[in-house]
Amino acid sequence: MDEKLRGKLVDVLGKRLNRQLLYYLDICARCSICKDACHQYTTTKDVQYLPAHRAELLRRVYKTYFGWASKLVPALYEGKQIDDDFLDELYKATYSCTGCRRCMVYCPYGIDTTQILAVAKEILLAAGKGPELLAMLADVAIEKGENIDLFKEAIIATLQETEKELQEKVGDPKASIPIDKEGADILYVALAGTHTIIPAAIVFHLAGVDWTLSMFEAANYGYFLGDVAKAKAIAQRIVDEAKRLHVKGVVLAECGHAYRVMKVLQEVWAQEKYPFEVSSILQVVARYVEEGRIKVDPSRIQGSVTYHDPCQIGRNGGIFEEPRNVLRHICSDFREMTPNRERNWCCGGGGGLVAQPDLEEFRMRTGERKAHQIRQTEAEIVVSPCENCRLQIEGLNERYGLGVRVSSLMDVLVQALGPVVTPVSDLVPVEVG
Repeated sequence: MDEKLRGKLVDVLGKRLNRQLLYYLDICARCSICKDACHQYTTTKDVQYLPAHRAELLRRVYKTYFGWASKLVPALYEGKQIDDDFLDELYKATYSCTGCRRCMVYCPYGIDTTQILAVAKEILLAAGKGPELLAMLADVAIEKGENIDLFKEAIIATLQETEKELQEKVGDPKASIPIDKEGADILYVALAGTHTIIPAAIVFHLAGVDWTLSMFEAANYGYFLGDVAKAKAIAQRIVDEAKRLHVKGVVLAECGHAYRVMKVLQEVWAQEKYPFEVSSILQVVARYVEEGRIKVDPSRIQGSVTYHDPCQIGRNGGIFEEPRNVLRHICSDFREMTPNRERNWCCGGGGGLVAQPDLEEFRMRTGERKAHQIRQTEAEIVVSPCENCRLQIEGLNERYGLGVRVSSLMDVLVQALGPVVTPVSDLVPVEVG
């Protein structure tokens, strides 16, 4: 490896050595309790997927370049040089992690492996190593944000057709999907395609909500890539739009990482306080159901239902009860997975893994824990408010012969709204737009 590049990568690590990272690197007792918490290690028994090992890779480099003892006798003090072999090992360990943070829940010291791997991703990106597909998707989102006027006409044309579909479903020719509306209570940020727009539009219409639709998508592939600059730029499009329209709140579609980025990370990156509230659509519809703003008919949901906690929405976002409250209102047979909430098993599709075809077999293999969890419930319908999770669970459904139907929370909610609404779906998988 070129010494200039090695020095650059060491410098990247040096700039990230704050108190929190040093704590994580120094405190690990190598007890390996995390091994039983990681779905990837428990299914593969491969040490490279052990959370403690992932952190150990960075720890050994830290010892080599920033520890005086390791500088003198690297082999004795477990130092490790940054070279091409190390970068290859780091890449495999880092970009295979879903970032579910289940290991952190079980770690007696609360070591956050994803924070350590965030630094690992910075080192890899500085070395020119990162998933090309994730980088491309991030760049496309940034390009759209910088040239929105080129896309606006096409967006409006598509929404005109979607609006007709909405009017047919609710039986109201006045039902609309507003866009670029100033002063609305809600700026709703959907995913690509119309499958996350129509269910929300139905609920907003029936609840009498003053809302407008964002011209941007909620997904943020810069976050998966680990490129903070790109992740910030993608999120900033939505922040700028919300400010321009003077909305009271931004509501994110059923997307785990999108909610976490906007709710938790973007204010830190931008170092500012939003002049609006950020919520998940889960929180909003739960409130509408509780307040009686929308009327549900549980008899319309046939079959037993279980709920998968997406890691970014649940464990990393703190939203556990709202979706369960909705399901208890609309389902007569709701069954919990075991374990659930913050101890729920990751489905295996997070961290951008679903977007990378070369990791499909790995995802299916390491999702075995989740498949077993689902089978134990004997439920007929699996609800999960995260598109990545649903795509992964659909794959597990086929791979392990689970015989379940997979649905978003919004689709099953709309199906329970009674005869006033033509069903959005029959609880079949939706395709990503």
